[in-house]
Amino acid sequence: MCMGGSAPKPPAPPPPPPPVPQEQDEAVVKARNDARARALAARGAASTIVTNGQGMGSTAPTGKTLLGQ
Repeated sequence: MCMGGSAPKPPAPPPPPPPVPQEQDEAVVKARNDARARALAARGAASTIVTNGQGMGSTAPTGKTLLGQ
């Protein structure tokens, strides 16, 4: 049997940091949105095309297969 007292209490946690201000300058927001729009436009439709002119390049297996064989 243990005849000792209870375990010491842990120290109190530090206070939470102050909240970050959420206000932003309109010029900064507009510049960020313009830069994002330019980046999206630079990618263009080519970034969404998954195939080439000949199709997928390989055909998917259509027969029944067992896992591991």
